Amino acid sequence: MGEDFDGFIRAQWSEHNDHAPAVAKRLAESVARVQTPAQVGPYAALVVHVYGVHLAQWDDGAAVLRALRQAPGHDGSPAAEGPVARGLASLALAGGDAAAADALPPADRIAALASASSAVLERGEMDRAVALYGRALDLAETTPLADDAPAVRGLAVGANNLAAALEDRADRSATQTAAMVRAAAATVTYWQRCGGWLEAERAEYRLARSLLRAGRPNEALAAAQRCLQICERENAPAFECFFGHALEALALAGSGDAQAARAARDRALQAHAAVAADDRAWCADDLKELLAATGPVE
Repeated sequence: MGEDFDGFIRAQWSEHNDHAPAVAKRLAESVARVQTPAQVGPYAALVVHVYGVHLAQWDDGAAVLRALRQAPGHDGSPAAEGPVARGLASLALAGGDAAAADALPPADRIAALASASSAVLERGEMDRAVALYGRALDLAETTPLADDAPAVRGLAVGANNLAAALEDRADRSATQTAAMVRAAAATVTYWQRCGGWLEAERAEYRLARSLLRAGRPNEALAAAQRCLQICERENAPAFECFFGHALEALALAGSGDAQAARAARDRALQAHAAVAADDRAWCADDLKELLAATGPVE
């Protein structure tokens, strides 16, 4: 049954982007698959993501989470009830109940707030996303968290989502710009705690890009160089190196060092030439920005 459960969860994650309503229906009809307390967390996380981030069906998602309490694997232990309580609070927060997580322990409250931030961000509610994530970070600053606590990964994911969305806004307010940089810094802090080298490297890229968008090229350069140091240490593929060199070049151009920017651009183009053809579409935006900022290639 464990293998069947794991396969079911993997299949739903694989399909949820393109077929969220169908996956949601399957989840609502399949809570009996949860046979152990350890299975409640992965199931609840998928429910919250599909019903919250993709469908904004807060009440329907909550109904599935409450049904999980009747599943064979829900024994009332913290391992089983924690994910359900956090999920219910997250969906209620996203739905507009600002006090929904107040009764949770601080670590669970942080996780619920970060998750709710990502859900409302997907709906375009930028100011609410900023406020919810800000509450999560404020609380995290005074709450001891184990590296494997759900709140740590929630903060890492929520930070990246928020910073990336704010980077793309042409009409960012000063408050939103400050929130963008704070979230990008949190991306580094929390992925270093719960991820591997790839997550840590991409977090430095995120920070570099947010700092560049905030008009802080010297700090962006330092983050881009940390990104590249990780790439060199881990013998990262060309795909990862391209983004690091591209941000390095953009930061140098922003700081006024045109010659060094062109040298970094050439390193980025060398890495880009080694990127698999199927992956180059992911590089297109950064490549266009790189060439616009550093002038024609000689």
